[in-house]
Amino acid sequence: MKKSFMTGIRLTIPICLGIVLVGISFGLLAMQTGFSAFQTVLMSAMVMAGSSQLMALGMIGQGAPIISIVIATFFVNLRHIVMSSSAMSRLQDTPVGYRMLGAFALCDESFAVFSLAEEHSFALMMGSNTAMYITWILSSALGCVLNQVIPDVVANSFGIAIYAAFLAMLLPAVNKNMRLFGLVCITALMNYLFQFIIPSSWAIILSMILGALIGVFFVELEEEEEAANE
Repeated sequence: MKKSFMTGIRLTIPICLGIVLVGISFGLLAMQTGFSAFQTVLMSAMVMAGSSQLMALGMIGQGAPIISIVIATFFVNLRHIVMSSSAMSRLQDTPVGYRMLGAFALCDESFAVFSLAEEHSFALMMGSNTAMYITWILSSALGCVLNQVIPDVVANSFGIAIYAAFLAMLLPAVNKNMRLFGLVCITALMNYLFQFIIPSSWAIILSMILGALIGVFFVELEEEEEAANE
């Protein structure tokens, strides 16, 4: 069990190195948004979802109402239901309490490590989860510290790391599927246009939902074409 746990950590360390910069950026932006260092670290410890935390920060900075922040982050995190269900289906012999603990810190990166590993054990998942969890919390805390010692112009430049992280996740998939690129452009355009008629916080939610609905249609078309080619 200990060997599997350490294997999960070892497989995740290269990914953790890339997460550090995003965590630092989150800590810096949270402090600039008005969070205290304690609130910033607590949010990372309790939520442990980088994309939704960053979205929430942006919406808080815009003065969005709490209900719109909750709804937006709910839709962003819906994928965790799918990931957790898939991962836990391979751990059916593991006690429910352990599986709930594993699902708490399961994220995109640790799910990928667990899914691609030769061994699908609870210990390996927890090793990967632990590495990601500690890295995210410590890097968020480091961002809070750096906010006190580095010039504002340098701190503000870290914001680009967030967009770089999202692009790094998006571009590989876009390169393989131009429909996905079109879907991203359509969703971005809808969000831009909706902001002229409704508050920006609700524009994000509406464009996200409509983009997901359009995406379902795109996927169905793609599956039909693949079936026809076969």
